[in-house]
Amino acid sequence: MKRILAALLLILGSCSVHEPLPGPESPALPDEDQFVSGEAVVLVSEQKAGEFLSASLGDASPELGILRAERVFPDAGEFEERHRAAGLHRWFRVTYDPGVSVTKAQAGLGAMDGIEAVEIPRKKVRRSYFNDRLASRQWYLANPGSRDGYFQAGIDINVESVWKQFTAGSREVIVAVVDGGADLSHEDLGGVVLPAEASGGSRNFIDDSDPFYIPADSHGTHVAGIIGAVNNNGTGISSVAGGADGRGGVRIMSCVIFEGEEDDPDAKSGDDAQALVWAADHGALIANNSWGYIFDSEQDAERGARQFIENPSVTKSAIDYFIDNAGTDGHGRQTGLMKGGLVLFASGNTGWKHDAPSEYERVVAVGAFGPDGKMARYSNYGAWVDILAPGGSDANVREEWILSTVPDNSRPDGPYSYMSGTSMATPNVAGVAALLISHFGGPGFTNDDLLDRLLSGARTGVIDQQGRASGGGKLDAAGSFHYVPTPVGPDDPEITIQTDYTGDYRFRSHEQASITWRISGNDRAKLPVSIESDCPGVISACNTVRAQLFLDALQAEPGRYTATIRAGDVARKDVSFTILENHAPVKINDPDDEIINAASSSPTYLYLDNYFQDPDGEQLRYTVSVADESIVSTNISESNLSLIPAGYGQTTVTLMALDARGESCSATFQLLARNTYLSMDVFPNPVRDILYVRPDSPSPVTASLYSRSGARMLSQSGQAGPFEPLRLDVSGLDAGTYSLRVEYGNIIQVFNIVKY
Repeated sequence: MKRILAALLLILGSCSVHEPLPGPESPALPDEDQFVSGEAVVLVSEQKAGEFLSASLGDASPELGILRAERVFPDAGEFEERHRAAGLHRWFRVTYDPGVSVTKAQAGLGAMDGIEAVEIPRKKVRRSYFNDRLASRQWYLANPGSRDGYFQAGIDINVESVWKQFTAGSREVIVAVVDGGADLSHEDLGGVVLPAEASGGSRNFIDDSDPFYIPADSHGTHVAGIIGAVNNNGTGISSVAGGADGRGGVRIMSCVIFEGEEDDPDAKSGDDAQALVWAADHGALIANNSWGYIFDSEQDAERGARQFIENPSVTKSAIDYFIDNAGTDGHGRQTGLMKGGLVLFASGNTGWKHDAPSEYERVVAVGAFGPDGKMARYSNYGAWVDILAPGGSDANVREEWILSTVPDNSRPDGPYSYMSGTSMATPNVAGVAALLISHFGGPGFTNDDLLDRLLSGARTGVIDQQGRASGGGKLDAAGSFHYVPTPVGPDDPEITIQTDYTGDYRFRSHEQASITWRISGNDRAKLPVSIESDCPGVISACNTVRAQLFLDALQAEPGRYTATIRAGDVARKDVSFTILENHAPVKINDPDDEIINAASSSPTYLYLDNYFQDPDGEQLRYTVSVADESIVSTNISESNLSLIPAGYGQTTVTLMALDARGESCSATFQLLARNTYLSMDVFPNPVRDILYVRPDSPSPVTASLYSRSGARMLSQSGQAGPFEPLRLDVSGLDAGTYSLRVEYGNIIQVFNIVKY
């Protein structure tokens, strides 16, 4: 699913596996505030695993103040043999003095005999973008559009025809919601959320909490409601897979890893790895994870994603375990509607190019779009994002968010509210996946079959990604149900590589482009599919039925390039494409000189696209500089320039237009800040040498200066205007007080002038 970058990182991460180093090479920790203090997870060698708990850890590293150690995954009874085969018995949680820095703890534990890897857990955060209440409509299930254009018809998950023709969800399908607790007593979730029992069901994974206590949490309940709130019961909302008879559809296993609301400073987070393994062992086929790690910058997120992919991780081990073992018994035999599991992660809400754990190759990463058909700016993006689903728009308008269940009955609209974010997009995908399992599931149906339908049925080219690449199309329930894999004999595959792309393979130097090829005939043979290119601006996303090329032309020089799509050694397609030469922006109009009112705080606005144009058609970026910043301050938002008065006077303003490759052109204009409530300015006063007379508009002006006795001392006539005032040279006059008479148009004004 993920892109070449992720694959390369995995390859690089595996280079040292066959030649173990004397001690584990742990990744550097960039900012300790992002990590859990006093806790580490270690991977112990097979030889030391049996004796690790009995070892005197405090003596081995006394400076750490080790308090206790315990297996991350306790003895699993009938599943213990499978746990050991997966290496889960080698993971231990070590609790140490929280006053010890995580860097010191990592180094100290890494130096201990038998420890192969040290993982300092990152703090986790739930992935809702907004959290407010307002009741309206569920556009994400059926979007008829609106006159104002903020709701576009068809920008939904296209599920109504699936409910009518196929299924609205089977109670045989269990979705694990790894999140805050789902409200078991909610009026729209009654009988849907599994109770917590020793033999299975929901469970609390918060350290030191009662494992059978499922606290009602707004975020977890909201996610659960999107997936499985009871349909057709005359109460509350509809859900993606909530059945059709008023008694519910798919069931929710609430795996609690958050306790306390998001804004609670004492909120606790629990063990996501234990939750995933528990869910796999107790009947869940889908794991919904609307959470991710905390990163303090985009660079930190990139570093964290790389470390998660390259290094051993208890969460990654648990993800792998769920994918490989869900739906089977302790001996690997299929017990449910699907063999193997599907793990979904929200891509994140920081608008960045990287994230963890969602960037891990084996999970399905979910991005978000709003009812306007645009990928949300908050949604993390990149070729690793596998699919886009409704999560709510960027706007602070609740009707454009996702309505679902919450525990709080005191709200004006009862226990329902709006939230927005990739947290809400992810359960939409979980719900459609649950519908697919409900209908197609049975003996021989695998998680690969589910992925094929889920991702191949998504519609590409529908969502406006606002110039940011993602690896998947819009979630489309009906498209996934109607997708038909082409049967083929595995011994003699007839594989074809085709595309619906109709462009000319000529791309402007600033463009981003996505081209998808269908790999027909490979659904059974499952030959590896790849894209290779000599263009530095190309990354790719491939699975057995689809190859997607993403081009960022900015990353390459103009010229001609080639991409080769391969399905094993059976099918090949060569494609040539060209990145065109870049052209610098040009000035199309000279800006007029501007007069702003210095006696007011109201800004004056200029639309900069009126003055510049890019021959290549790209949206330009603008900068502005002012010769005297005491006169005016500026602000640019996209193509709009605000001029905010800061003082009186005249200055030069320089505008610069830049394209994505840094080519530029500029224009200047004069800006005058004056009191526009006055029709005439006379300055300076007092005056020493030159006295200026400035009318508010171009006009013939006569200015005469008289002594106190009435004698005319000076007179000057001429054309004057705001930017070319009339000049009177008073340097030869004696100091004193004078009277200035100004005539322009039909107006006469008199001013007292002090000469010094």
